[in-house]
Amino acid sequence: MIAVESFLSGKYRNNGDFKSFIPSPINDTWVWSSSEINALLSQADRELGALSTYPELIPDLDIYIRMHIRVEANKSNRIEGTKTSIEEDMLPKENLVSEKRDDVQEIENYIKAMDYGVKRIIDDDFPFSSRFLRELHQILLQGVRGEYKTPGEFRRSQNFIGGSKPSDAVYVPPSIADLDAAMEDFDRFANRNDDLPVLIRLAIMHYQFETIHPFLDGNGRIGRLMIPLYLLSRNILGKPCFYISDYFETHRSEYYAALQDTRVRNDMERWICFFLRASIATARKAKDTFNRVLRLVDKYNRYIAETKSMHTTISSIIREMYSRPIASVAILSEMTGIGVTIVNSAVNTLVADGVLSEITGGKRNRVFMLTEYMEIFSGNDGS
Repeated sequence: MIAVESFLSGKYRNNGDFKSFIPSPINDTWVWSSSEINALLSQADRELGALSTYPELIPDLDIYIRMHIRVEANKSNRIEGTKTSIEEDMLPKENLVSEKRDDVQEIENYIKAMDYGVKRIIDDDFPFSSRFLRELHQILLQGVRGEYKTPGEFRRSQNFIGGSKPSDAVYVPPSIADLDAAMEDFDRFANRNDDLPVLIRLAIMHYQFETIHPFLDGNGRIGRLMIPLYLLSRNILGKPCFYISDYFETHRSEYYAALQDTRVRNDMERWICFFLRASIATARKAKDTFNRVLRLVDKYNRYIAETKSMHTTISSIIREMYSRPIASVAILSEMTGIGVTIVNSAVNTLVADGVLSEITGGKRNRVFMLTEYMEIFSGNDGS
């Protein structure tokens, strides 16, 4: 049995000129007496429970979830140092400066990995495991800056965080000698059947995964990807509509400090409380976003109903832009299956009526944005 308040994070292995951390096993029964954890857990469960009803309330929720996934991908990658805005992520590549194209590809890979993970869990009923995480990692690093850092495989060399070498690093994860045992314990804990609340289990899992740091690159992104996917695998949510990276990115210093304090000061209680507060804020943000989207969609539907000409084309364009709210005429033509000339005429009407805005300022290769809809998502600040 492990008590949260008396948790011992681990010990160190002497590797000559540096020491690597060996995290304590987590596959055990966890208990706590913290009233703060209990209060936050109760609140988080209520917020997640309310969020889980939204797929029944909103028939077309999957359309709007596409934007949630894109925001999650952007925020998660920004934690790792990418600089593109959500708007830039959706621009055609020819409209991007060359140095930002790699950033956009990394974000596209994150979206592909999320889509793949959702399919594996929902359609294939695939178990949550190290193998599952390696499959996600393979997709995440395909054709981007980490593609030579063994995509889809756990590392076979020492990594470290901060500093120029392990001896002056801020943190040195487990050595190769300790890695396999740590991940086997992680797998057993992830699939353990006991009464531990899922959010507490997930908080401990995220801490342990980031502490093990089993990949040469992409650990942070995989650690954040697994949060909504694990909630899906445990049937806490029926749709992938819970994205915590926005909160982590906004509270980045506190996020890293809480993880590090758990390792250095054995303060698991602080980490669990931070994770629960992040979960509460994330669920509330998602509900608020969906509610705002529903009000805006109702406004758009009234506008469409009043449209005198090109009613079907305008309706098709707006509907397609719910999942991709920034697009060129050519892309909209491809998405709707309607000819370029007709789409161009409808887009001009939508711009004149203030529904779309042109965001490049040029006369060629123009790109249009579903303005108010985009503002709902790009305005998320995680606070």
